[in-house]
Amino acid sequence: MSLITITPASYKYLRTLLYATLGSGIFIFSSQACLTDCSIDLNFTGVYTDETCEVVINNDSSNEIITLPRISTASLKNNGSEVGSVPFEIMLKNCPASRTVTVFFDSSITAADNKTGNLVNRTGVTYSDNVQIRLRKENSSQVIIDDAASGQDYVISSAAEPISHKFTASYYAKGDAVVTAGKVYAIAGVELVYK
Repeated sequence: MSLITITPASYKYLRTLLYATLGSGIFIFSSQACLTDCSIDLNFTGVYTDETCEVVINNDSSNEIITLPRISTASLKNNGSEVGSVPFEIMLKNCPASRTVTVFFDSSITAADNKTGNLVNRTGVTYSDNVQIRLRKENSSQVIIDDAASGQDYVISSAAEPISHKFTASYYAKGDAVVTAGKVYAIAGVELVYK
């Protein structure tokens, strides 16, 4: 099992399984901007067998910082608004040769909205209301949470060379109610389907 975790800075997670987690921990702010560093950590650890691929984030180490944008609630005032896109890259390497591997995201840790296909935000007095996280592939089509058919196919060559694809994560306004200022935090499992 393996895990990719995005959490607020200074938090560390260790998980093991044949899935990974992708999440976001950042604040949506009112017109008063963020007064502190809004960076988050991305941690990846795992154990692999000869039938699994190694996952590398942003072609770098397994522990990176991703800075999400500071946004105003005014930018999410309409239902379906999508702002603050942050690109990230998932590379698969050391995979079984001549296979196709599909990468998609699941709701094994954070719930998903079945209507929008997005991750839902945590609830509580310090969390933003009516905002979700939407994930997209490099062709801009949505990766629907828990739907392997919407995932990204990685075609592994006969030489089993590393292969990368880009994704983006964005804030998404859900419903006609006002998006409130507060934290946004969600984690999605990243599943690899071997074909």
